Amino acid sequence: MNFFSKDASKRQNEASRVYLQPEFASASLVKGNFRQICVLPKTLDLNEWLAVNTLDFFYYTNLFYESIAEFCTVNECPTMSAGAGVDYNWTDSRGKTVKLPAPQYVDYFMTWTQNILNDQTVFPTKSGAEFPRDFQSTIRQIFKQLLRVFVHMYSTHVHHIQGLNLQSHLNTLFAHLLCFGKEFDLIDRKDLSPVQDFVNELDNVHALGFK
Repeated sequence: MNFFSKDASKRQNEASRVYLQPEFASASLVKGNFRQICVLPKTLDLNEWLAVNTLDFFYYTNLFYESIAEFCTVNECPTMSAGAGVDYNWTDSRGKTVKLPAPQYVDYFMTWTQNILNDQTVFPTKSGAEFPRDFQSTIRQIFKQLLRVFVHMYSTHVHHIQGLNLQSHLNTLFAHLLCFGKEFDLIDRKDLSPVQDFVNELDNVHALGFK
């Protein structure tokens, strides 16, 4: 008998009861549609716009995770859980898939992404530098991992988010990430499935277009 699965299912049910409450799901610093702040400005190159926003999303996601990191420990989060029956595994540079505790998984992701952002051949920041042909593929990989961090926070640490009164700020960032990702086809919808019910609630508030 798998007691861990039962415990994960219980935690997911408890989390959903919190984030599906109207007062939680509607908590936001921005009211209305996010699309107007996501669309590509006429004067900017697409890759430059993707780069600037990805830097911001990475920075703020890291900031919010740090705010709940004291609760995300090896003992409390022995896997990178996305709720009942769903664990994310890390794929290393050799293509080997490994199961990691959530804090180690997030640390690997943050380090991996920071190395990408620091590599001028992969993520150029100098004026006039050319972006590599696979740049948008790299952005999609980063977005996939960003979504995993959000899904873990909402499915496992929603009580901590609520206790710290961070729901308005975190919901705003998540809705912005979703809207931007959809605008530029950076998100695979199946990656949202563990919190699809919550995404639907955010969609009701911000017209994200995921329905």
